Amino acid sequence: MAKTQTAQARVLTSNLGLSLKCGQIVTGPDTVIKALAAAGAVDDHPDAVTYATKQGAEQVALADPEAAAEVAAAASEAKQADGAEPVQPAQ
Repeated sequence: MAKTQTAQARVLTSNLGLSLKCGQIVTGPDTVIKALAAAGAVDDHPDAVTYATKQGAEQVALADPEAAAEVAAAASEAKQADGAEPVQPAQ
């Protein structure tokens, strides 16, 4: 079984359903973190994570990655429905 790659990001918007608070650093599956970043819920740029870490941000694990992926998909769909261009993750 392949090991799931993880990633970190700085939380930009609180989400009580996912137990995330603005300013925290969240760790979770890479694909879910990227989806949350595309939805605008987190900033996965290494500089953002480094800054938040230096500021003493609380670090938390993504408790329910499946729910987070659903939230990210719904937010992205809502953005597209509003006419916003889809955001492509930085390479």
